[in-house]
Amino acid sequence: MPHQNVALVVDGYSTGLFYPAALKQKGLRPVHVASGAQKQSPGLMEYTSHLSERLRADYEILVHDWEDTGELTHRLVALEPVCVMAGCEIGVEMTDILAQALGLPGNGTAQSAARRDKLVMHQTLEARGLPYLSCLATENLDAAMTFAAGLGSWPVVVKPLRSAATEGVRLCNSPDELRAAFGALVGSSTLFGERNDRALIQECALGREFAVNTVSRDGRHVLSDMWEYHKIASPGGAPLYDRTMLVRTLGDEHRAIIDYAYKALDALGIRFGPAHVEVMLTAQGPVLIECAARPMGGAFPQDLLVESLGHTQIQWAVDGYVDPVAFAAHAAEPYRPTRSMCVKSLISTREGAIRSIPGIALAARLPSARRGNFLETLTTGHLPRTVDLVTNSAHIFLCHADAAVVAADWATLRELEVEAQNELFELCPADASLETDDDWFCRVPDELWLKPEAQAPEDADVIWRALALVPGERVLDCPCGDARVGIHLAARGARVTGVDFNPRFIARAGERYAAAGLAATLRVGDMRQLADRGAFDAIVNWFNSFGYFGIEDDFEVLRRFAVALRPGGRLLLEAPNRVGILGNLTCKYDADGKPAGAVAWDDVAERLVTRFSVPEPNGSSESVVRSGVRMYSLAQYKLLLRLAGLELVHVHGEGLTVFAETSRRMILVAVKPKDA
Repeated sequence: MPHQNVALVVDGYSTGLFYPAALKQKGLRPVHVASGAQKQSPGLMEYTSHLSERLRADYEILVHDWEDTGELTHRLVALEPVCVMAGCEIGVEMTDILAQALGLPGNGTAQSAARRDKLVMHQTLEARGLPYLSCLATENLDAAMTFAAGLGSWPVVVKPLRSAATEGVRLCNSPDELRAAFGALVGSSTLFGERNDRALIQECALGREFAVNTVSRDGRHVLSDMWEYHKIASPGGAPLYDRTMLVRTLGDEHRAIIDYAYKALDALGIRFGPAHVEVMLTAQGPVLIECAARPMGGAFPQDLLVESLGHTQIQWAVDGYVDPVAFAAHAAEPYRPTRSMCVKSLISTREGAIRSIPGIALAARLPSARRGNFLETLTTGHLPRTVDLVTNSAHIFLCHADAAVVAADWATLRELEVEAQNELFELCPADASLETDDDWFCRVPDELWLKPEAQAPEDADVIWRALALVPGERVLDCPCGDARVGIHLAARGARVTGVDFNPRFIARAGERYAAAGLAATLRVGDMRQLADRGAFDAIVNWFNSFGYFGIEDDFEVLRRFAVALRPGGRLLLEAPNRVGILGNLTCKYDADGKPAGAVAWDDVAERLVTRFSVPEPNGSSESVVRSGVRMYSLAQYKLLLRLAGLELVHVHGEGLTVFAETSRRMILVAVKPKDA
């Protein structure tokens, strides 16, 4: 076949996965080249093998098996390529080698080391008179300690010389932390399979961190996009990615950062292709953290970038190699993103086997949430504890014309992360003895669901006052049981509809209403499948009637309640107060620390697990049922209600007393916004 218009992509992983589509749009024929780095790392080999099917579909030719660079170059010459570009970090040096050997546009090999080795990188900046960070690369702990002491202040940074994605990076606030970080790093291997024979000790730049993504042609640099990072220091000292926010308006400080980034590109010999420049804006001005001669990682959804920016870095990078007219046009365009965009990287402080990922359904309720990448956790079924960018449990992409909407949605996700990690990733119990029966609520004897009859009038009075009910209002009692409470609401003039999963309760409720001469609409139904829309002024969910299911189903109950309410309608939800209950709960454990009593608290699943005996239908024997009512915290209820479309307006203790942390019960009143 003819090989004209062939474009080579070296290690087209991460964001490099988007090169084939951009190349084909330009009439180019993509050919994929493996750098060979995969052979050095089992982790990389596994990652790239998962992508083999996609690579075969996206590329006309795969050049993966070669003996040496001479043989590889000979094979590629025959294809008559017009350009070669790096898809990700591991392909940068091979891209330099091939571009030079094939006589193609590139950055040459003379400064390849400065574009990968962080020590040489900052030494190069120093030699060019640019702001830089003082560094030492050493395998000797004493030398590291002496250098750190000489910097005169803490914290200091410990990192690999050649790595990416914050792997191995530690922020050390004391000599002891430095010793620990140094010991953990030296002798380890990077994701790329390279051994860390030395550690880089570096002064810490404090300030606001930015990513400047550029495209270059013949030494002329063009800004593609700019982002501001927000990271959170972990207990181990690693900076954890929280959010990455697109910069929409360039101020003087941003222009100073961009100007410095361009000078850093010149110093590092980056004349062609995309670059990802990370810069800290300190009190003294911009200073480089590190620079990479490849696209920004993270595989951001390209359609959202086009929607926000009008282009992608990948598209402009292709133009930089093969279309000088288009590149010049891009250089003349003003930087004016039309939408706000934020990437929320989810941070997990827990780890374990995943039962479900309710975070997908919850995030989908956010107005700016457009994409989510939960692939790793979905594939493995395991939630890792977040220690760096690679172990972030998922990424959620927010995009909206209104920056305030994006900011509010990020804040909600961050609040979920802090207050309700189980609502993002529901984990299996660490102890199998705490597993509950999926259908436990169907097997509980009827009498165990019912409170004493004498309390019904008082309960109804609390409900009436909490909801500020007036005669004639339409009230959904769900689940209604045998109408122990609902009949008193009806007697006060409420138009009651009762729904319960148990047909025996519905039959008894009908008898109760008939005996009292009161009207009510009663039906057997599952509150997860409630289909009413705008039908009720108020909904009552009373006495431990929430938290029976998985988190996604519990949320679906709240969502359906919200749909069933008219705008301005109210929901009352009565539940145990987790803090108050657990503060007075006594659990028994055996010598091995396993639950031994009838009641146990599962801290992982956040369920109160109760074991009780239930007679079999034939009455000849009993079976053990393990029930598990999920006990949500007040903060978690607030979040779930908000995401369901309801606003929490009142929180009371039992009997409408003032709610306190020690309250055993809580009565929540939420309202559906009038403009909903």
